[in-house]
Amino acid sequence: MTDALVDSPDRANQPSGPSGRWNRWRRPLTRIGIVVGVLAMIFYAAGGWYFSSLLGEDAFEVSAPDPPVYEVEVDAISTETITLVVPAGSEPDLTGPVVIGFEHENGTLRLGRIIANLTDGTRDIVTRQYDVIRGPKPEVGDLGDLDPWLYTENPWFLLDVPTRVTYESELGPIDALYVSGGTGTWVILVHGKGAAEREAFRMMNAVGPHSMLAISYRNDPGQPADPSGYYRYGATEWKDVEGAVAYALDQGANNVILAGLSTGAALNLSFMYRSDLADHVIGLIFDAPNIDFGRTVDYGASQRDLPLVGLPVPQSLTTVAKFIGALRFGVDWSELDYLDDIDRIDVPILVFHGTNDTTVPVDVSERLAETRPDLVTFLAFEGAEHVQSWNFDPARYDAAMRRFLDALSPSSV
Repeated sequence: MTDALVDSPDRANQPSGPSGRWNRWRRPLTRIGIVVGVLAMIFYAAGGWYFSSLLGEDAFEVSAPDPPVYEVEVDAISTETITLVVPAGSEPDLTGPVVIGFEHENGTLRLGRIIANLTDGTRDIVTRQYDVIRGPKPEVGDLGDLDPWLYTENPWFLLDVPTRVTYESELGPIDALYVSGGTGTWVILVHGKGAAEREAFRMMNAVGPHSMLAISYRNDPGQPADPSGYYRYGATEWKDVEGAVAYALDQGANNVILAGLSTGAALNLSFMYRSDLADHVIGLIFDAPNIDFGRTVDYGASQRDLPLVGLPVPQSLTTVAKFIGALRFGVDWSELDYLDDIDRIDVPILVFHGTNDTTVPVDVSERLAETRPDLVTFLAFEGAEHVQSWNFDPARYDAAMRRFLDALSPSSV
């Protein structure tokens, strides 16, 4: 009886214990693992390529500036106030900045203090004081666009009529806007990627009697194109900043202060690390500095959702997209992290950054201030979006600029 049980084929083939149970499940689990692995590879390969393409379109490929979108409607207007209607959640926020521009077909208004603010859930209906900057005032029913840069071709606050000049760079002549001053210090202002010279006009409000040079650079409309065909975030554009500094020195400047908005700050730091003319710079001013572009890309991706499923983009997919983007667009991400070498900087730095910046994370400026507390003066502007700190508190912004400039060059008073 015992021998029969032992020798039974059915009995001999039955698994027993933990190892037997594992043998029973190993094959289906292996199949599931292979399927999951293949799906993960497809997800990361296809998703990485897709998001690297978006990265190329949004960040690297050179395109013409977007035209204004006239969707803000004039609901009422008097000699002192204007009531505007805008879709709720529009950017820039009509209800946030203390000062913002309203550009309509025939002119530009400067919008000031908010008188009334109503919303019906789909529209913001806002009444604000205004001044006419250019052209006639609009009429009821006219449409316009909100302009955080505010000022047009000839800002009222400049000490002199701006003069169009050119300076030489390795790619040839490049345009700039020059305002003469009475000191040996020149302030060279560098706008952000895809912006224009007039983005810097808000900064120029506080520069005082110094000469000012608001520059264009490669890939701007009407300027030479970078040989790569892409925006390089300072990796090549620093040579254009060098050309502007050389121009200032040739025109009699004793020293230079570099001011940069967003990616303009990256160009300035790249210049400081690479140029033989960096010793002529006595100070740096940054507004929402895009000086760690890899971090900026991560931040932007964190605000996106995956197509179809609507879930947030995982960081692992962003990492893959950046890797593929590096191969496709010739990007060295470490080269675009200008915070890595910030210990090489030995001049004072003034930094402005809005806490609601959805383009360049404010933690980049916070990290800059924490890394170089001996040099950095950091001012956060509560509620301000990207390069809109001035718009939220012009008096505080201008006062900080004047204090900083006066400490570097007392003749600015």
